[in-house]
Amino acid sequence: MKRRNLVLIFCLLIGLTSYAQQSVNGVVNDTNNEPVPGLTVMEKGTQNGVITDMDGRFTIEVEDQSSILVFSFVGMRTQEIEVGTQTQISVVMLDYLSDLDEVVVIGYGVQRKALVTGANVNVSGEKIAELNTTTAMEALQGIAPGVQITRNNGSPGAGTKVTIRGMGTIGDAAPLYIVDGVAASNINHLNASDIEAIDVLKDAASAAIYGSRAANGVILVTTKRGVKGRKAQVTYDGYYGVQNLYKKPTVLDAQEYMYIFNEARLNDGAAPYNWENMIVNGNTYFDGNYPGNLGQAYGQHVWDKLQSGWKGTDWVDEMIKDNAQMQSHSVNISGASDDIVYAMGFSYLNQSGIVGGDITDAGYRRMTARLNTEMVLFKNEKHNIVTVGENFTYTNTKNRTIAAGDIYWNDLHNAIITNPFMPQEYDMQSLNRLTMGYSPTLEGVDRNQHNPIATMYDRHNNSWGKGNTVR
Repeated sequence: MKRRNLVLIFCLLIGLTSYAQQSVNGVVNDTNNEPVPGLTVMEKGTQNGVITDMDGRFTIEVEDQSSILVFSFVGMRTQEIEVGTQTQISVVMLDYLSDLDEVVVIGYGVQRKALVTGANVNVSGEKIAELNTTTAMEALQGIAPGVQITRNNGSPGAGTKVTIRGMGTIGDAAPLYIVDGVAASNINHLNASDIEAIDVLKDAASAAIYGSRAANGVILVTTKRGVKGRKAQVTYDGYYGVQNLYKKPTVLDAQEYMYIFNEARLNDGAAPYNWENMIVNGNTYFDGNYPGNLGQAYGQHVWDKLQSGWKGTDWVDEMIKDNAQMQSHSVNISGASDDIVYAMGFSYLNQSGIVGGDITDAGYRRMTARLNTEMVLFKNEKHNIVTVGENFTYTNTKNRTIAAGDIYWNDLHNAIITNPFMPQEYDMQSLNRLTMGYSPTLEGVDRNQHNPIATMYDRHNNSWGKGNTVR
């Protein structure tokens, strides 16, 4: 009797368990109403789960009406649905909006970031404009890993040297620049506010698109464009600042200069220099070629200044311009209608040189005009059949620089090594036609040293480097 009761109770429990379970059928589609095969359907909190078939359909047995089904798939947003009294469930999976949906410029178009496997660096135009640099490539210094960017020299508008993944050749290691699908030698002609984004392709895969020219890497530049569905926008970006030398080289004054040279003479076992004779009576060229002993008068003028406590001329300090100005202004207009997308901009940059800015008006000036349009000429209900457009950039530059080459063509080097005895200016009408009002050389001290300020002025004051670029 007892055995019968136990069997009956066991059967009742099995019946209750079977009764509690609930079968759920369903189908899973994406936002385009296409089935999603291979999607995981799990009963939350359990190991009970199934996978959708090729048509996106599934069948699963759940414990009861309080069960929750979890729908998950790579690249799609996970969803949870309580079963309740439902036996048929239809689910629409949404794409997961993350970095995988960002677009990356690749080749002559764009690609979803999820599909790009190469070693890329992407820098937005906003980040570039925030740094207020003369050229866009300078803004990438320190924020583009694997990309070495150095300025050619310290002169305004000197441009940059870019090396990707190190020096790969003893020849030209410059990368290939592509601006809106067109090859360029550099991007110095662009204003930073005109750039939408810069992509740097660093790996060898870029050669599959651009060939051997991409051996040193590729820098892809996309300029700003209008956006469909957005009304016309006018934006202004500008800044103004001053530049100063962070640390000036320390040089000897006149008394220190004489002391050091005399010490060297004594160490060699020779007598100290007779500085008065060298300075006052050493200018034989002027005395022999011009009446009135001009050389002696000039030397006496210098010697008298030294005797009265004059420290001499700090040539480096005389070349430096304090608070050298730098300013940039740009205006951009962009917009779109049903059949046309447009973006245009005008920018102006003016950077004064810290070295030579007061003497030769050294500096860099750049004006840029840009026009990008895209127009639909013919279309049907679903597609644009014929589309035309252009990417036009005009750049006008003026650059007045100083000598910044090796020690034989370097104005700053001349300022450091020139003796401090010469004053910067010496007003004597008989000599002004030769010296432009600047003091001449002290031949008795060093026949080969000339006034470095006068040399800079004579070399560069009347010469502007000018250029016009159309792309």
